[in-house]
Amino acid sequence: IVISGKRLIVGINGVKTSDDWRVLGTKITTKLKAIKVKSATINVPKKCQAFVEGLQLGDYEFTYKSEKKKSTLKTINLVSKSNISKTVNKAITAANAQCLTRDWVNTTPEDANSDTIERAVRKMFKGTDIVVDVYGEKELKKLNMNGHLAVNRASRHKAKTIKLTYTPKNFKKHIVAVGKGLTYDSGGLSIKPGNHMTTMKSDKAGAMTVWGLMKYLSKNGSKNKVTVYMGIAENMIDGSAYKPDDVLTMKNGKTVHVKNTDAEGRLVLFDNLCLAQDENKKIDALYSLATLTGAEVYQFGEEAAGLVGFNDKMKKVIQKAGDKAGEIFMDAAFHKYMMDAVDDDLADLSNTGTPNMGCQKAGLFLTKAITKKNKKKFTHIDIAGPAYTKKAWGYNPVGGTGFGVRTLIELVSM
Repeated sequence: IVISGKRLIVGINGVKTSDDWRVLGTKITTKLKAIKVKSATINVPKKCQAFVEGLQLGDYEFTYKSEKKKSTLKTINLVSKSNISKTVNKAITAANAQCLTRDWVNTTPEDANSDTIERAVRKMFKGTDIVVDVYGEKELKKLNMNGHLAVNRASRHKAKTIKLTYTPKNFKKHIVAVGKGLTYDSGGLSIKPGNHMTTMKSDKAGAMTVWGLMKYLSKNGSKNKVTVYMGIAENMIDGSAYKPDDVLTMKNGKTVHVKNTDAEGRLVLFDNLCLAQDENKKIDALYSLATLTGAEVYQFGEEAAGLVGFNDKMKKVIQKAGDKAGEIFMDAAFHKYMMDAVDDDLADLSNTGTPNMGCQKAGLFLTKAITKKNKKKFTHIDIAGPAYTKKAWGYNPVGGTGFGVRTLIELVSM
């Protein structure tokens, strides 16, 4: 690194994996800002994507403080013996997409509601190859998306589904992803304890993650067609709130006995998964992403996501993409004794099911929205642990991490 004409040598002993390079990049940016450097020139190797991502991710800041610290770091010049411009562009675009997700996960529910999110999405993709379609409450009612609407019933903001589509010429595959976008989750009438509410702005992370993916595609494209659905709702309390003991008829006709209104994200996702399959007859891979269960955090910790589904090969593909992206995915496998876990005596399904079955149970509920032909094409990704952190680690600052964006980029690029 060259700073004000002086050369600083950074040791790379122990830096082996791409994720090590990503962490190193973050540490360098953080150090340059700490010592109030205005500009620096860094010599980088040819294979520098992860390192440049780390430099960019390390420069991330988000705050509501009235007095904001101004960073002195204005410029980092990257030089190499090889032509790295294409790699650098991809790295910066991927990091910026991840930072978009971070921003909106961190944004408070007053500032990030269905209207403000819709306006921001429309503004971002105006004049790009991304097609934006929005389903308001009138459209959701016509589509019989009663689970999605029930969750949002007590909110002063309207429920919405935002659909984004990228269609290249002569595309190879069609990849569909559905993200949970709970702008806030009080737990509804099954209210959360107060200390469990203070991070619930992060309950929209699934939808914000698929938005980040589409930001990347608007700049860098893909050989595959990609369609994503952002299911936006807010789980609040008033006299119109949906209740434990309600029975809801979902978009595909399945009836659901509500036993806990804090198991709401799966209701929103269920209807939107049905919508995604109804509208896209040919799907090569179908993903849902959500901060769905606290159980996922207990099972796999705060650094890893859980994978739920019937296709072990598909899970391994996600894990391989995650390895490349530096993100960890664990197999939340089914076994034969849990397959009736969400069956109900009164209705077809219960939204809570039997106790003590981890994130598998919520994923099993979602599989009831999946058609027979798509059963092996579907995997649910529970990002409850890694989507938001209360302590900084690696290249993740406190707050929204943007976990999943880089892995999705890898998946749609295969």
